[in-house]
Amino acid sequence: MSIKTISLLFTVIFLAGCQENVKKSDPTHVGLTKPEVVKVAKAKQTPVNAKKVVQVTQKKVRTSFEIMTDKLVQLGKQALAANQLLTPVDDNANLYFQAVLGRDPGNYQATLGIASIVDTYTQWALNAARQTNYKAAERYLDSARSVNPEDATINDMAARIRGLKEQRIQAQRQRAARLNASPSETEQQTIQGGSTNTQVNASKTAESQIKAGQYFLPHDLFSLSDDEIVKTLQPIIDKVAKDQSEVAIYWPNDKQARLIYQIINSRVSDYRVRAMIYHRSDYMVELQQN
Repeated sequence: MSIKTISLLFTVIFLAGCQENVKKSDPTHVGLTKPEVVKVAKAKQTPVNAKKVVQVTQKKVRTSFEIMTDKLVQLGKQALAANQLLTPVDDNANLYFQAVLGRDPGNYQATLGIASIVDTYTQWALNAARQTNYKAAERYLDSARSVNPEDATINDMAARIRGLKEQRIQAQRQRAARLNASPSETEQQTIQGGSTNTQVNASKTAESQIKAGQYFLPHDLFSLSDDEIVKTLQPIIDKVAKDQSEVAIYWPNDKQARLIYQIINSRVSDYRVRAMIYHRSDYMVELQQN
């Protein structure tokens, strides 16, 4: 082998070894300085971060339909607060809430508003009936029906008012019967100067007949302990449970009257006790058959 050939062979071997020791370079960084490489890396991340920012800051755009519906709801609430329930004809709570339900059936705020109108009219009807103004009470009930005839509250209140009216008619008849009754022999003796004790006994006898099914309670009932209150009401509870009677509560304090009803109703199982409350100072519970 000639010297020229050996030299050529060594040159080839040397060049091959140098190629293996050279690192592969990132084609994206070819010809870039270090600051420029960092700038390129940041530029690659920018589109992703920008997309995230857009997603976070993007807000839901309300439609004109939603804006108008909300406006009608607010107008209905304002009219309700001002007791503009059915009048004026072009600016009242029922008008606005019904318009909302026409656009969005089942709208919660409008449904709640309609129920509030019915509750207001039924409460006005009850207050009128308590003042013996039954015509006004019926007008209020008719107004409630015009708003939502399917509301069960209306029928319940109508039944309650009928019971209230019947109770008063019955009480008037009993008073008239006592006034028109012929005086007994004992009462005649009293009128003619008989003993006062005889008169008291006769009155007690008449009173005992009126009290059939009635339970008079102590005026200071709610000054007693809870156990004593329940014990006092227990004969009423037992009778209501046995006969499934309706209850009439004659009590001057509405809150206490409702508490009496709750105590009775909570201790009568398998039967929902129906009750009427009369704001009178009789301190009495009267049971009535359905």
